[in-house]
This record gives sequence, structure tokens and C-alpha cells, in this order.
Amino acid sequence: MNRSESWRIARVVWPYVALWCLVAGGLVGFARHEVDGHRQRTLDAGRAEAGNLARVMREHVAQVFQDIDRTLALFKAAHETQVAPDALARLRSAMLPLHGTEAERRVDRFDADGRIVGSTDHGRVASSATGIADRRYFEDARRRRDLPLFVGEPVTGRVSNALIIPVAKRLEAPDGRFDGVVAVGLDPQRLVRLFGELRVGERSAIGIAHRDGAVYAFAQAGPAAGGSAPRSVGEMVRKEDIVALAGVPGTDLVAFASLPAAQLLAAHEHFAASTLGFAIVTLAALTLPIMLVGARTWHEVHRRRLLELRYANAQAQARTDPLTGLANRTAFDEARRAAHERLGASGAPFALAFVDVDHFKRLNDTLGHAAGDEALRRIAATLAAAVRQTDVVGRLGGDEFAVLMPGVTADTMHRRFDPVKAGLDAMVARERWPISFSIGVVACETPTPRARDAVKFADRVMYDAKAGGRDAIRYAVWRHGTLALEGQAVAA
Repeated sequence: MNRSESWRIARVVWPYVALWCLVAGGLVGFARHEVDGHRQRTLDAGRAEAGNLARVMREHVAQVFQDIDRTLALFKAAHETQVAPDALARLRSAMLPLHGTEAERRVDRFDADGRIVGSTDHGRVASSATGIADRRYFEDARRRRDLPLFVGEPVTGRVSNALIIPVAKRLEAPDGRFDGVVAVGLDPQRLVRLFGELRVGERSAIGIAHRDGAVYAFAQAGPAAGGSAPRSVGEMVRKEDIVALAGVPGTDLVAFASLPAAQLLAAHEHFAASTLGFAIVTLAALTLPIMLVGARTWHEVHRRRLLELRYANAQAQARTDPLTGLANRTAFDEARRAAHERLGASGAPFALAFVDVDHFKRLNDTLGHAAGDEALRRIAATLAAAVRQTDVVGRLGGDEFAVLMPGVTADTMHRRFDPVKAGLDAMVARERWPISFSIGVVACETPTPRARDAVKFADRVMYDAKAGGRDAIRYAVWRHGTLALEGQAVAA
């Protein structure tokens, strides 16, 4: 189907297609609005749920740190007022959680060099060579006095092999000098697990992470409980989970809650499928009658196109020389007039050549008219092969041919037409025909007084070649009212 057929079909069916597009656009817009809105509402609800849980988790962790701060403040006061060591054991029983891990039930004191010098577990001091001088939180406590607590990087407990977060409080000598720290261990996984157990029916995963994204503790609720814990918050984000963060005041820790987007959007996918199905069924009901109209229109347009092609073929045959297949005089004259108009309008030059077969009558007389017709066909094929696609080759009648080359000037006409003459001579030599060619070429660089004058000038130059003994090519140029043969001027 060509462009014309497509245009005719479009003119018939465009009202139906316009109606279809209008309805389809409305349906698609409605479906997209509803699906996007439902998805956004679902995600917003998930974000709100995760955000609320993260904030509650943060308050829970903050409360734990406040309890730790009060406990360590008492131990600090006991140290700085030089309370007897036995009082530490009683403080341990009174202040520390009895249900916590071993690390959480133990308070250690480290001197200004980071060596352990006291503990609620007397056996630990005697048997441990523990030192924390190289820990960042210990160095922070040495340098800073403005923070109530110093939270360290997690370490692995020697007994439980669980991550323990050290929490320390600065100690000072009477003169204000740094005098070490008192420290306790916090088991973040136990903290998260206990918090999760209190949230019955909660579907979010919860955890504690460092502000750089490293996960310290993680608890998964719902069907995925017991799955592997993510190594970082970024890993959950890459999985397209909905993640809410809440920083724990005074620490580098953040509480987080996450919801798997796939789980959250499961109901939304069903809603989207239902909405899409409704739109498809509606569009299918509209499409069927339009297809029937289009098919009927296509058959009618195709029938008319066949008629037009037959007419176009007849027109083409009327403009083509039946023997050689070249443009006939009518078609060639149209191309010549168009070139003349372009020269006058935009200054685009052209060259016109007349090609006359010398001694063609002798060929017919000696070899017969069939050989003469074959010679004309071979000449036409040679000319057509020697020119560009933009050039026009025509048979003007009998043994006269013409070549029109747009864009050729006096400077380029030799380069264009010398190969044409050489090709004709080589073809004749191979066939050993008793003919030659007289060619006259005129390069029109300015418009001639009349369009047909270019034909007259080319004919004149061609006869100059014949007068010189035939089998030759002569060149001339028309410029500013003067026809100049190479080497002489000829009046127009």
C-alpha cells in the first residue's frame, strides 16, 4: 500500500478512528488515573505505616539509652565520689536489667589509658586483658565533654558471638581531667526482637543501623520472618522496599522499618489487572466495527489504485521511446524546459548535447534494419550507462539522441561528456559497425532568450562537428548573450 492509498483510506475511516481515539484516550486516561492513584495511595499508606513504626522504634531505643544513661550516671557518681567497690555490686542488682544478656548486665570501668580496672563482674577484671584505648568512642570520650553518652562500633561478644554495641560515659578526676569511662554493652538484636514481639500483627521489618547504612540488628515480621538480614539499608532500597528511617538523638544510630514493595502492592496488582481488563474489553468492542469499515475501504481503494496504475503505465508509454526505452521528444523537451526555468530562477547551469550517428544509413543498407534497430538500442544503453541518475537521455527521432546534464558548466563539461564519446566509440569498435558519432555540447551558464534556443545551439555545434569531418565532439558555452565555441565566438 502506497501513500496515496493510505491517504484515501484515512479520509474514509478517520471519523471512526477519531471516535475510537477519543474513547480510547478517555479509557486509558481513566484507567491510568485510577491505577496510579491506587498505587500511590497504597505506597503512601505503606510509607506512613513504616514511618510510624520507625518513629516508635526510635523512641523505644532512645528510652533504652536514657535508662543506660541513668545507670551509668550512678556508676560515674559512685566513682567520682569514691564509693566503696562493694556498692557497685549492689548498684548492679538495683539498676541493671536482670533479663538482659551477660554484656548488658555488666558495667565495666576503664582508666584514662583504656585498661579495665573495675567491673560488676569481679572475675572479668582478674582474667581480662581487655583494653579499649584504640576504640574511637574511647578517644571521643577523652576529647569531648559535651555528650552524655559515647556509642561505639559493634563488636562480637566472646560468649554469645552476637553483635554488642558498647555505650560509655566519661569519667573525670576532681580537677576535671579525663579519668576513663564506665561502659555497658547493648545487644541491639535482642532489643529489636523484644520490640517486634510487642508489635503483634505488624508486617513491617524493623532494625537498628548506623547512619552510614550498615545494619546492626534486624527482625522480619510476617511470612518472611526468619529470612536473611540485609547488610545495609541501601540493600533494602535496591530491592525497592519501602524504608523509613528515624535517627536516635545523641547517637550515630538510626531505627528503621521496611515493607517489601511486592508484598505491599500485591492487592494493587489485582486492582490494576481488573482495570486494564475493563479498558481492553471496551476498546475491543469499538475496534471490531472500525476494522470492518477499514477492510471494505481498503478493497475499494485498491481497486481504484489498479485503475490508476494502468492509466499511469499508458501515460509513461506515451512519454517513452518504444524502441530504446529512453525518453521520447515530448518527455525530453519537458526536462529541457524545466532546466531552463531553474537556470532563470536560481542560476543553476546545465549542459545540452546532441548526438548524431554518422553513416547510419550505410549500416541499415549493408546489415539490414534489424541490425540498425539493435544498434540504436545498444547506443541508448551505452548513453544511459554513461550518465548520472539526475541526467536525462532521450531519443529525438531516427538516429538522433540528446543528453541533458543539470549542474554542468564550461569547466566541467569535458569531464562529463568525453567519457560518453569514449564509451560510444568502444561499443562500436567491439561490434565492428561502420558508424561513428558527431556530438555537439553547449553549457548554458546564463538563460538563453528562449527555452528552445538551447536545442538550436546544440544542433549548430553538432553540425560544426560534422563539418569538421564527423566522428568528433565539439564544445561551446552560452554566457551573457554569446555562444562561444572553443577557440572562437559564434553570434547567437
